Order: sequence, then structure tokens, then C-alpha cells
Amino acid sequence: MKKFEINVLYEQAIEIRVEFPVSILCEYNGPSNLDVTWDDNLMYLINDALNKAGVYIKDSKLETYPVPEKNDEILSYQLTLIVKPPGLDLYGIAANLISENFEKGLCIKLKSEYHGFEIVYAAAFALT
Repeated sequence: MKKFEINVLYEQAIEIRVEFPVSILCEYNGPSNLDVTWDDNLMYLINDALNKAGVYIKDSKLETYPVPEKNDEILSYQLTLIVKPPGLDLYGIAANLISENFEKGLCIKLKSEYHGFEIVYAAAFALT
């Protein structure tokens, strides 16, 4: 099992994106129930993993953006987290989703200081 640890020496904000292709999300409960799939399953599991890790969610935003070359869209859950020492293992998010069979298409990105958002985890069928 890989670890995607963010080590911090002091309490600080980090930004991540947890993303899924919309076509994959529609496979779970159909396109008309996308809000149920997100609210009752995916967002709950993501937030639960962060709460278990002792992270405070300062801000969150949900948006979609097109990926024309794949004829799909990405649902992007953008989070600003307050992380305390020693840090955070982002794999906890993936582990929570995997345990409930919601990892298909998952992509976790971490905002770096100089390179924008970089992929730290990509499951099968992730649009990277």
C-alpha cells in the first residue's frame, strides 16, 4: 500500500482536489441520481476520511469541467484543509472509497507551491 503523506511542521492550509469522471459516477445509480451518489456516498466517505485524520475542512467547492478529448466531464471536489503536525496521509481518502467500492475513476491532486495541482493518486479509469 502506497502512502501519500503530507508532513507539516506547523498548522497550515493545503489544497487538494478529489475528482471523478462524471460518466463513471453515473454508472453507480444512473445520471438522474448523481446528487444522491455524491452526497450520500462519495462526499460522505471523503469527509469521513478527513475527519478521522483530524483535518479541518476550511473551505470546499464542487464544480464540473469538460474533458473534450475524452468526451466526458470531471466532477471536482476542491478542498482547503487545515492540517496539523505531523501531517496527513492522503491515501486515507482512497482507502475509505476503496472499502465501499467507490474508487473507480478516482484522482486525488495536491496543490504544489510552484506547479499547480499535481496528481498524487489515480485509480483505474481516472481522467488525468
